[in-house]
Amino acid sequence: MIKAGEVQEMANQTQQAATGVTTPGVTPGGAPEPVFALDIGTRSIIGVVGVPEGDLFHVLAIERMDHPKRAMIDGQIEDIEQTARVASTVKTRLEKRLGRTLRDVYVAAAGRALKTQRASFETEIDPKESITAAAVSEIEMQAVQKAYEAVSLEEGIDFYCVGYTAVRHLLDGYPISTLQGHRGKRVHTEIIATFLPNAVVESLYATMTQIGLSVASLTLEPIAAMNAIIPKELRLLNLALVDIGAGTSDIAVSKEGTVAAYTMATVAGDEITEAIIKEYLVDFQTAEDIKLSLGRNLSEIKFHDILGVAYSVPGQEILGRIASAEEELASTICERILEVNGQAAPAAVFLVGGGSQLPGLCSLVAEKLSIDRSKVAVGSNNYMKKAVVSEEDVSGPDFATPMGIAITAMLARERDRFTVHLNGESVTLMRSGSTSVMDVLLFKGYKHSQIIGRSGKSVTFELNGEKRTVRGNLPTAATLTVGGKAASLSTPLRPGDSVEITPAVSGMDAAPVLGDVVEDWEAISVRLNGEVMPAGTVVTLNGEAAADPACVVGNQDVILVRQVRTLGEFLREYGIESAGKHLYVNDVEREEDFELSDGDDIGVLDSPRPAQAEQPPPAPAHPLPPVSNGTKMSVPLPRRTVRRGMTISLNGEAIALLPREDGAPYQFVDMLNFVDIDPNNPQGNLVLRLNGRPASYLDMVNDGDQVEIGWEQ
Repeated sequence: MIKAGEVQEMANQTQQAATGVTTPGVTPGGAPEPVFALDIGTRSIIGVVGVPEGDLFHVLAIERMDHPKRAMIDGQIEDIEQTARVASTVKTRLEKRLGRTLRDVYVAAAGRALKTQRASFETEIDPKESITAAAVSEIEMQAVQKAYEAVSLEEGIDFYCVGYTAVRHLLDGYPISTLQGHRGKRVHTEIIATFLPNAVVESLYATMTQIGLSVASLTLEPIAAMNAIIPKELRLLNLALVDIGAGTSDIAVSKEGTVAAYTMATVAGDEITEAIIKEYLVDFQTAEDIKLSLGRNLSEIKFHDILGVAYSVPGQEILGRIASAEEELASTICERILEVNGQAAPAAVFLVGGGSQLPGLCSLVAEKLSIDRSKVAVGSNNYMKKAVVSEEDVSGPDFATPMGIAITAMLARERDRFTVHLNGESVTLMRSGSTSVMDVLLFKGYKHSQIIGRSGKSVTFELNGEKRTVRGNLPTAATLTVGGKAASLSTPLRPGDSVEITPAVSGMDAAPVLGDVVEDWEAISVRLNGEVMPAGTVVTLNGEAAADPACVVGNQDVILVRQVRTLGEFLREYGIESAGKHLYVNDVEREEDFELSDGDDIGVLDSPRPAQAEQPPPAPAHPLPPVSNGTKMSVPLPRRTVRRGMTISLNGEAIALLPREDGAPYQFVDMLNFVDIDPNNPQGNLVLRLNGRPASYLDMVNDGDQVEIGWEQ
């Protein structure tokens, strides 16, 4: 059952998390089944097998093996095959020592992709009813869902929740340690949840599957280390635990009785190793040996560089050469601690992991946190003695995480097991306090989206400089029954119970269209000098003209909407100078406040249109002029696809020519219709000029041309 203030570690699609629902914990003979914990680190893999003895974990066997080559980077599995081979060797050695086959394993997750997200959920409740455990569970899960959505939206990939902690509850605005049993009108819950990308979790499970192991539970490495080093009774204090491995430094912070925050830094022991490589021109393994020698405080360290030159260097000299790398490591760790601890230094800091043994690191951490040097220590066996019994030496800080994984598993297990049915399938569970519906769902691999549902993705866009968001649809929650009766996630289960679930349905993603977000859309088309141009509601989408209201608006799209309703707005929209001009709409001179309609024809002229140009030109009164052979001239008029009006100068007078109904262009012969000249009654030589040069009847006449027709005097 999920309780306020407790950590709920969650597993991936095929197994349970570290809340305690695991594979059977009792052998057929009645003896406790051993716990097999595997710490898969960047530099090495450590396997621990032990059994519970009361409140203690009794270690039966430990095996450790280094990776022969770099199969993991920053705590994340890169080479599954290589990691599986090393893990298989550790497993085989343990099986030979124990004389039994290991089938189930407890593991912990870390890595460079760890994401921590705070989230809160607030809701009104019935003041007449006491708050139940089921209500608390559902409120917390709503907050976890919000955290999940925030992380997924920010990163754009699917994540898996590997743990969360309820850090604060408010009842009617007042802080309260637990909501259960109280009454009020409004509750507010804040959680901190930790996520890993699905790919990271899946690679961990794939590695275990490859060597014939079933993952019994998954927890976080800093949580596991804290269970070994900082017992619950000390978590009332504001303490920080830093697990410095080879690739990552995993951090957990406790306060007010709970694990209040987790984070990580992608700087760790490898940064020190790389600094040694650069300073002394040695290979990676030699640099690792030098670093380990520094941790053993050897006064003189001997090695060969890549050229075969032998060195014998005082340890203090090497520390001086890598001081900047060590200081950078301490600075980054302290920055992360302050970041998750509200910019306040904790009361004390425990350093564990192989990288914690570097001389001078504790002093640097104390200095950068401005706390006393005595408040920073390498966590070893001070408190582990109270939880672990072992004939082998497990006091070193590099055993904190594997011991913590085993202790976490042991704390989550009880002796008696029982069977329930989920959608008709038998499921064997271990009791862990009160086992709930949530426990069996997680054990069988149900995701949050299947239990609670995911809200549809929102679409955020910009409309005329203002940010707008269209929310996705809300999800339909899963329906749950136990024994045929409606149930909740926190409903406790008893042996033989039958659980039925209809998975949740995630909400539809938002898919707004332009017509939804642009109000009063009324697009029209008008003509300017024969060219069709948009007016009315003018919309651009990401800088491109958009005329279709059904066009889908995407995330981060930029929409500009302008209303071009009047003649003046039209001219300003397209940068047309109107000062001193004569403005015509459908051959009628208008003012700028004239409201445009669909299909209007706009003209902008330097001078008023002549009266005779306001009517269609009359038909020619006389036949066309003869050509030299005495026959009539036939004038073919080719059609054009675009109808354009234009203005010409005819014998020094401006003439506006309207577009022809058939779309045909104007030719010089057409200009005879606008002059009082009869070619059959010559008054001298007929002069035809176009733009100052002699013209023929077949010449095209274009906008702005200068036309001259008359008798030579």
